[in-house]
Amino acid sequence: MRRSNRLMPGLPPFQQGGLDSLCGLYSIINAERIVNHSSDEDTQKLFNYLIHYLSRRRLLSKFLIDGIIHKEMLVILNKIAGRKRIANVEIPFRGVPNPDLTTFWKSMQAFLDGTPGRSIVLGLQGYHDHWTVIEKITNRSILLYDSSLIKRLPRTSCTTVYATYQRKHVLLPAQTYYLSNDLQDIGQYDV
Repeated sequence: MRRSNRLMPGLPPFQQGGLDSLCGLYSIINAERIVNHSSDEDTQKLFNYLIHYLSRRRLLSKFLIDGIIHKEMLVILNKIAGRKRIANVEIPFRGVPNPDLTTFWKSMQAFLDGTPGRSIVLGLQGYHDHWTVIEKITNRSILLYDSSLIKRLPRTSCTTVYATYQRKHVLLPAQTYYLSNDLQDIGQYDV
């Protein structure tokens, strides 16, 4: 039997449906699960709350079909998850020029650094137009806790600028959220 290196042993990520575009919502759910080690019951309550929130604002069908854009992710994280379950939601690269891959990678590594109760929601384009959750990051790969069961992104296939044949995964620093319940200022992870 192969041993898992997962930080969330026995708790696989919740999966989105094959026809919906709710990866953004599931990334929030899965990130919250990492931050708080939430039970299935608590996670179901958060999911229900988010669905009711979107329904009341007449956004549910739009999100189901078209997905969630950055502005909407920020609203959900700040108004729902941020105040109810996750104390700190930071976007270290918001409003700054796009960093090179090494700078961005080191910032994510510094934030995750093995401290429990932290996760990163990452926006992707290129090969995947997707929201996902970073569970762990090494010098060579990003390991994901993903609603579409994407397991890893090799660094050699990633970029922060534009997709090429070899670098097909475009990481979006300005659409990357550092989540934790730490009391310290996570702005210190800006590199």
